[in-house]
Amino acid sequence: SGLRLAASLGAAAACAGAACTLQGCDVPHVSGYLVISDFDVATHQLAQWRMEPEYWMVNSYLDPDTGKPAFNSCMNPMLSVVEVCSGHGVCAPFDPDSKDAPVFFCKCDAAWGGLECATRRKRQSVAWLMSMLFGPLGLDELYLGLTQQAIHKLLVSILGVVLFAGGLEFVGGSIVGITWMFDVVRIGSGPVLTSTHRVQADLPRLAFASLTIFHFCFVGVAVATASMYRAILVRRRHWEHVQCYSSTGSAKMFV
Repeated sequence: SGLRLAASLGAAAACAGAACTLQGCDVPHVSGYLVISDFDVATHQLAQWRMEPEYWMVNSYLDPDTGKPAFNSCMNPMLSVVEVCSGHGVCAPFDPDSKDAPVFFCKCDAAWGGLECATRRKRQSVAWLMSMLFGPLGLDELYLGLTQQAIHKLLVSILGVVLFAGGLEFVGGSIVGITWMFDVVRIGSGPVLTSTHRVQADLPRLAFASLTIFHFCFVGVAVATASMYRAILVRRRHWEHVQCYSSTGSAKMFV
């Protein structure tokens, strides 16, 4: 019965995950068999990608002379060194070997990104710490701006917990532990992508390696201690039941 319950809950979680990823604006119907006409489904006149900010506006700078958005502040000879790249970078040639007509673009500081260095990067150290502490909940993916990946990760963790509670302890624990450790190592070993740019590489390799090993060793010891304590309780209850039945049987024999 436990396996059937775990399988049913796992299938329900998988269906819920698939339902969360579906998109569309039309009401489901089957011509000639099912007609749904009284549903009020919200629609929009423009596609979702057209509602996003325009690429030109996001990656432009405001020309101080004209007051209008312009592209590539490094090619404006009227701007000073402190005015280009939003003050968070320097101008560098796109092709260092081009001597006749070099084209310059912004080379941003480590903490900034974008064509005009106007976007603050997410920090790798924060993403790694959130992954190490709250990885199974998907908070690391939310910090990186990856909402859909966060939902998928949370559903996988729920599936592992359901399997663990249903009696498949090794399978459920492996699902949660492997996905958790994979993202901790993936985020800590290099600057991963966010929804816009890569994170700021501010995590020292030695700190990442030592703290990650220490953290998961501590988690392993905690899990092993809890498992041993549970096994001791089960054996103690079994022994108490045996003692209770044996004493009851002896009393009946004397009667």
